[in-house]
Amino acid sequence: MRRVLTTAVLSLTLLGAAACAADPAETTAAPSSSAAPAPAASSAAPAAPTGTHDKATTCLAFSMLNISEKSLGVLAATTKIIGAALDDEEKAKTHVPALITAIEVYRGELAKLSADTADAEVKAALDADIATVAGAGQALTAASGDFNKVLEVLEGTALDLHENKTSKVCG
Repeated sequence: MRRVLTTAVLSLTLLGAAACAADPAETTAAPSSSAAPAPAASSAAPAAPTGTHDKATTCLAFSMLNISEKSLGVLAATTKIIGAALDDEEKAKTHVPALITAIEVYRGELAKLSADTADAEVKAALDADIATVAGAGQALTAASGDFNKVLEVLEGTALDLHENKTSKVCG
């Protein structure tokens, strides 16, 4: 539990620093709104990029996504679960569906970025992150009220939205 709390506090700190460091002129670049279907998890070779955005544009859009309400939704839902768990594990379980919904929204935004990029390296990283985030959502759904399994997902790296493959590629 201590690791989860530390991760939440550090995420909030990093998120605040990223928001302060963002250049307001750069925030006008937004990802396109074309919808992309969720990629199927398979061992096949990654799909070739079909989008029009270069690496810099996609990485900027990714950075903006990570300080947007889409990623903050995941962080807020996680924080509610952790906060509630300190007093009442049963109450904490009631917040899991909101986290699953927030994960799906974030996953959808990552899918849009993946569809819009023309850079193969960024697309591969985004697709890997999409699968990881989707896996976290599936694991939370499969937990079926077992709070220990929920904690395993929260303590894992799947929801560490600032330390993922795309962050490393765009870093």
